[in-house]
Amino acid sequence: MKKNVLLAVLLVTAFTDGAQEKMLIAFLDCDPPCSYILNKPSGATVMTLSYDEPYLFTLSSPQDGWWKINDLWNAADDEDTTSLAGSDTGEYWIHYSAIGLGTSNYGGQELHLRAAPDPEADIVFTFNQELMLMPLDVQGDWVKVKVDGDDIIGWIEAEWLCSNPLTNCC
Repeated sequence: MKKNVLLAVLLVTAFTDGAQEKMLIAFLDCDPPCSYILNKPSGATVMTLSYDEPYLFTLSSPQDGWWKINDLWNAADDEDTTSLAGSDTGEYWIHYSAIGLGTSNYGGQELHLRAAPDPEADIVFTFNQELMLMPLDVQGDWVKVKVDGDDIIGWIEAEWLCSNPLTNCC
């Protein structure tokens, strides 16, 4: 299956041992030097990515600002995954500050970040322009995000997020 098909689906449900785990697709979004992949949260660096490449990640298991990398590929080449290598733990992790998501309110729709993953939760921020967001957590069809370049944190419905750094998700 081509990776560009996966881009249209921000949240992917994985079934492992009868349990469901939500995974998130996001892209590398950082200024150097921030593109380090570690062997565990706050662990040793095992890989460094070129920040000028449009890398995409399938992420899971958010933990204290860190995301476990399940897959990594270059969005410019939607056929090939990038090999993860060098970890003595067999795991690969990246900090939330190095990954991003865009909002897909291309028509200027008014969106809200909420205090909890619930459409009735208090609104903490309202906007109608496209924003870059950094994912912190995922719960159901909601993603907890931090507004890039700001201290605003809230929950947004995944349907309003785009994980493609090269084009919009229309």
